[in-house]
Amino acid sequence: MKRIIQYTGIRAPTVIVLAVIASVSTLQACPIPVFQFALEYWDSDRFEVEVRHDGSFTDGQRAAFDILKQAQRGSRGGHANIKLIERDYSRATIAPAADLQLPHLAVRFPRQSGIREALWEGPLETGVVEAILHSPMRQAIAERLIDRDAAVWVFLESGNRRADRRARQTLETELARLETILEVADPSEMYGVDLGDIHTDIAFSLLTLGREDPKESMLVRMLLGSERDLKEFDGKPIAFPIYGRGLIMYALVGEGINARTLARAGEFLTGPCSCQIKALNPGVDILMSFDWNGQVDRRSTYDVSTASPDAGQFLDRVDEAKERLEK
Repeated sequence: MKRIIQYTGIRAPTVIVLAVIASVSTLQACPIPVFQFALEYWDSDRFEVEVRHDGSFTDGQRAAFDILKQAQRGSRGGHANIKLIERDYSRATIAPAADLQLPHLAVRFPRQSGIREALWEGPLETGVVEAILHSPMRQAIAERLIDRDAAVWVFLESGNRRADRRARQTLETELARLETILEVADPSEMYGVDLGDIHTDIAFSLLTLGREDPKESMLVRMLLGSERDLKEFDGKPIAFPIYGRGLIMYALVGEGINARTLARAGEFLTGPCSCQIKALNPGVDILMSFDWNGQVDRRSTYDVSTASPDAGQFLDRVDEAKERLEK
C-alpha cells in the first residue's frame, strides 16, 4: 500500500477502480476534454455538516449556526457544497452521549467519497465555521479553475527543504513542458460533430501550501484526508492535482512526483471524457463556498441527458472491486 502511494502516486483503490473503468470506457464516450466537462457539468458533492444541540445557544453559537444555514447551497443564496444536518435533542427521545458537549459540530466528507473519518469535530464556534467554509487558497483555486486551467496543482510542503525544493522544481519544469506538448482534439475535425467551444489551450497552475499555515488548516485536513495513509507521510512533499469544480484527483507523494506520473495526470485531464458519470472518475471534492453555477460559462453543447442503460451495472462492478480490495 505505501509503496504504491509513494512511488506511483496513485493509491491501490484508484488503480483497481480505474482498471474497471478502462475495461468499459465506451460506456459514455464524449470527446470533450475531461477538465472542461468536469467544470461545466459536474456539481460538487456535498460535505455533511452535523450540528447537535439541545436548543441552548450562546449568541456566538447561534451566529455560527446561522452562518452554516446561510452558506448551504440553495439556501438564502448560499453556495457552499454542504448538507446541513440538525440533531435537536430537546425534541428527541434519545439523549446524547454523556461526554458530548452541546452544541457539537461535525464535518464529514461526502458520502460518495467513501471516507468515513470526520474532517473535523468539536464545539460550534464562528471562527471554526468560517475556516471550514472559506480560505484564501481555496478562493484562488476556484478562480483559476474558472479561468479554464486544466488543473491547479497544490504542492503541500513536507518541511524538508531539500526534498521540497527538488519536488517543486520537478513540478515547475514538467508542468511547463506538458503545457506545450499536450493537445486537445477538435471534435469537429476528429469526429465530424460540433460540440460548441472546446477549450484547447492547456494551462496548469502551481500553488504552494505549508502544512502549518493557520489560514489553510481546513484545506490541509481535506487534502490529507482525501486518501487513506496520507497522514503517515509527514516527511514527504505531496502534490494534488485539482480539477473540475474542486476535485482532488489523487495524491502524488515523494518520489511519485515525477515526469511519468505528471504526464499521466495531464493526459487524463486533457483527454476525451470517456465516461460522463462523475462517480466513475477519480476525485474527492474540496469543501468550497463558491457559486460555480453562476460563474461557470458552459461553452460546450454536449447533451448529458443521454445516460447509458448499463450505468447501474457498471456502478455495481465498481463497488464490488472496492469490496474485494478491502477484503
